[in-house]
Amino acid sequence: MWLGLPAATPAQEALPLDRVVQRVLARNATLTGIRADAGAARAAADVARSAWFPRVSFSEAWQRSNEPVFVFGSLLSARRFAAANFAIDTLNHPPATAAFRSTVAVDQIVFDGGRLRAVTDAARSEADAAALSIDARAADLVVAATETFGRVLRAQAARKAADAGVASARQDRARAAERRDAGLATDGDVLALDVHVAALERQRIQAAGDAGVAIAELNRLMGESIDRDWSAVDAAPATEEPLPALGELLDGVDAARPDIRRADAMRQAAEHAGRAAGRLLVPQVGVQAALDLAGTEFAHRASGWIAGGALQWTFSTGGAELARVRLAAEQLARARADAEDARAAARVDVVTAYRRLETARLQQVATRSAVAQARESQRIVRDRFDAGMAGVNDVLRASSDLLDAESNDVAARVDALVAAAALSRAAGHLPRS
Repeated sequence: MWLGLPAATPAQEALPLDRVVQRVLARNATLTGIRADAGAARAAADVARSAWFPRVSFSEAWQRSNEPVFVFGSLLSARRFAAANFAIDTLNHPPATAAFRSTVAVDQIVFDGGRLRAVTDAARSEADAAALSIDARAADLVVAATETFGRVLRAQAARKAADAGVASARQDRARAAERRDAGLATDGDVLALDVHVAALERQRIQAAGDAGVAIAELNRLMGESIDRDWSAVDAAPATEEPLPALGELLDGVDAARPDIRRADAMRQAAEHAGRAAGRLLVPQVGVQAALDLAGTEFAHRASGWIAGGALQWTFSTGGAELARVRLAAEQLARARADAEDARAAARVDVVTAYRRLETARLQQVATRSAVAQARESQRIVRDRFDAGMAGVNDVLRASSDLLDAESNDVAARVDALVAAAALSRAAGHLPRS
């Protein structure tokens, strides 16, 4: 399906910006993938936390053999050993015997110098960072969707202006032809208007192509079929509400911005990882207990138990543990630098978006006035042209001025939309689906 910008029909859906944003937040494939990453990070944190709890294992085994040691041990475990089994011939050539064994074992680490706690805290911080990535990416997508929506609005406005310009230019061409037939104009005047009509037709075709590209991009962001066609509802006029104080926005940016909070979470994760690396040379102490049920028949078994503890102390003779400590220290330095850079970049974002929104609002006032003036100027020039007091060049210049003024007016409204979305993102005002 061709993605031009045909005239609106009852079947064509008209979408305002807020509905486009809702669809992007609900259906965007990249955002869905980031949510899955956050879920995986939460699962990894649960895996790390589970090391705090006892580990229980169960096994059920069956074996049959006539190997002397196996038969001797199996009979002892089953409490079935008798005096006859001490016979030399029986010991050397025992009959094949079956062995059934069920074992329930419990292992628990009771001391590791804080390594498990540090690993768990690091995993929890990484999960927090992954969750904050969702909000940061959502804010970026809102700005991207707003910018692309603005491209659709500009293309629609350019198409509409070109349509109106073609209609007016054809009327002007008809007047010029009448004046030429009356001896008041030349063939060059008529040809100049024909060229003007052709240029407007080209602008209309270009606008249709631009709209098709922008709509396809927005369809991708919204998770829609790429060839789905719709029209954008025009931007609302500039709000008269005063902007919040720039200082207030800057004061609250650290607590509000998800990327800053994510950088802080990654810094905390690096700190915990460094603590865990520093505990690698600390021995681990654990306790174990097991219950054993053994027998030569499935239904008849004897029980036994075992309990104990173990100290495990391992280290690399090549200095791997010390190298991991240095690695963790460098990663922490990087995480701290990233956090500081995120804070500085956020403040630049706030100031830039704030000034751009101020400028866009002022431009909207100016462009609305320019459009009104250009329309009145075109009306006066056409009246003068009809009265024979203005030439074709004046008509063409007035028409071009009106097209430029209308284009600038739409551009100012779109710039205000994009700047408002950028300021919302910069200040950490999170979008909601």
